[in-house]
Amino acid sequence: MAQLSEVDDFSYRRLFREFLRHSYINGLQPLLLHTPVQYAKAFWLAFLAVVVVWTHIVIVNLTIEYIDQPTEIHMAPNLVHVSNSPFPAVGVCRSNMISKRLMQGYASKIYQHQSMHRNGSDYSSQFTPTVNDLVRRLLVLTKFYLNAYDEAPLDVAELGQLHWLLNSYYNGSGYSVHDIVRSLSPDCGDLVIRGIVFGVPVNASQLFVKRTTSSSVCCIYNYRRPSYSQYPLQRAKHNADMKAMPEVVFESNSILNGIQFVLQDTTPDDHTEIYLSNTAFRLLIFPKEDYATVQSNNNGEILVDHNTIVEVPIQPKFFDSSEAVRGVTPQIRRCYFPEEGTRLLNQSYYSLDECLLLCRIESMVQHCGCASAPLTGSSNVNVSYCTLLDLPCLMKWRTIWFGYNEYPFVEPGDGKDTTSMTQCAHCLPTCDGVNFEIASNAAPLRNTYNSSGYFHGLLKGLNNDRPLSIIKLFYKLRFAQSTKMDMVGDWIVLLNRFGGILSLMYGFSIISYIEILYYLTGKWFVYYYRALKNPKPTRTKTELNNPAFEWTE
Repeated sequence: MAQLSEVDDFSYRRLFREFLRHSYINGLQPLLLHTPVQYAKAFWLAFLAVVVVWTHIVIVNLTIEYIDQPTEIHMAPNLVHVSNSPFPAVGVCRSNMISKRLMQGYASKIYQHQSMHRNGSDYSSQFTPTVNDLVRRLLVLTKFYLNAYDEAPLDVAELGQLHWLLNSYYNGSGYSVHDIVRSLSPDCGDLVIRGIVFGVPVNASQLFVKRTTSSSVCCIYNYRRPSYSQYPLQRAKHNADMKAMPEVVFESNSILNGIQFVLQDTTPDDHTEIYLSNTAFRLLIFPKEDYATVQSNNNGEILVDHNTIVEVPIQPKFFDSSEAVRGVTPQIRRCYFPEEGTRLLNQSYYSLDECLLLCRIESMVQHCGCASAPLTGSSNVNVSYCTLLDLPCLMKWRTIWFGYNEYPFVEPGDGKDTTSMTQCAHCLPTCDGVNFEIASNAAPLRNTYNSSGYFHGLLKGLNNDRPLSIIKLFYKLRFAQSTKMDMVGDWIVLLNRFGGILSLMYGFSIISYIEILYYLTGKWFVYYYRALKNPKPTRTKTELNNPAFEWTE
C-alpha cells in the first residue's frame, strides 16, 4: 500500500509537470525552471493566483449584469423643432380648497330640503343642524383627498348623520363626493381673469376647465383627459367643453410667442379650508392626457406667491425606441411600447402615472372595498366610490397612498417584515414619448400707487384690491433633444469581453478550460490506470523528489 501511494504521488507530480510544460496559458512555464532565489516560485504562484481570482471575479460580475440586463442599449441624440412637441397641460390651483360663499349656499339648500321633508317620525327630526353647523360639517368632504399629514379627528356619529342628509337631499340615489367638491370650489373665471396666447388677447376663463386633481379642484389649461364625473350628463358636458378647446401648437420659442395668464385670488373672508400653510397659487405642469397628480408626477408643482411675475421656461425631451428593442421583454428593457401598455391596463391610454393611479385605486378597493372619488381620476374604472361612512377606513390607510413613487398594497405590521409589501412593480415608463424639463424665474410685481390701477399691458385697469400674479409659459429653446434607444449588443459582446480579459491577462481561452478539464479527468485517469496496471519498482524519497528524474515508458 505504501508503494502504491508513492507511485500515485509520483504520477500526480509528473502529470502536473506535463501540464505546466505543454499548456498554452502564459506564466506557468517559470514554475518548472530552477531558480536560486528562495521562495521565488511561491511568490510567482501567489501572483498568478491573484490574477486568476481577480479576472474571474470580473467575469462573474459581468455575467450577473448580463443576466439582469442581457442587452446593451445605445442612446443616439438628435435635434427636433419644438413645434413637434405637444404642449403639456397647465393646472392652476388656489390654496383655498372650497369657497365659503358657495359652501353656505349649498348648506342652505340642504337645510331647506330637510325642513320641507321633516315629520315627527322621520330620522331628520332627531337631527336638525343649523346652516352654520352644516357648513362646518360639510368641510369633512376635503378629507377625501387623504392628506397624509392631516390629523383632524373624525366624529363617526356626525359622519353618519351627514351621510343620511346627503342621501336624502339627492332623493336616495346616492351622492357623488367628487361632483360636490367640484361644485363648491371657486370658478375658473374668478381665478384666471386675463390671458394672452401667442400675442393675442383671449378670454382666459373659457380656456380653463375646472377638474379635480390629487390635492384639490384646479383650473386646467390644454387638458385632454375625459371627464371622470359620476353623472353621465355631467361627463358628456365636460367632454364637449374639452373638445371645444383649441389645440396648442408652438411655432417658436420666446416669451412673446408664449402663453401669459393673470391670476387673482379671492378675499380672505371666502376662505374655508387651506391646503398649505401659505396662500400661494399652485402651478401643476403634466402631460395633457394624464390625471393631475402630485404623487407620481415628475415635475411636481410650482408655488406662485401673490404679487409676483413667474416665468416658466419649458424644455421638451423626446425619446424613441427602435424595432430591435421590441424583441426584448419589457421587464428587461424597463419600458412599454404603446400597444403593450394599453393591453396591460385594458384601456386606450397608458403612462406610468396612469398605471400608478390604477394601482392606487386597486389598493383602496383592497383595503376599504371602495375608492376615494377625488383620487380615482377616471370614469373607465368600474369600482364603487366611497361615501362618508367609508372615510374612517380611508383615513386609516391614507399614508400608503400618499407616496411619490410607490403604493404598497399591504402595510407591514411591525415595520421590519417587508415580505408582505407588494409594490406596483408592473408599472414601467413608456418607450416612446416626451418628457418636460421645467424651471421657474420669479420677480416681484409692482403695486399700483392709487385706486386707478395699472395703466398699460396685461394688467391695464386692474388694481391690488385682490392679490394678483402673472404666469408666463414658453418653450426655452427652439430645438429639443430627441434620443433614440437602439440595441447594439447581446451575448456575443459579453463573450468578446470574456476573451479580451482572459487573453490580456494570461493568454487564456475557452480551449484552456477544456485543457484543464482534460488533465483533471482523462489524462489523470490514464496515468492512474497505468500506475495500477504496471506498478514500478519502489524508488527512494530522494529519487521521487528529484525534478530531473523521469520514468521511462
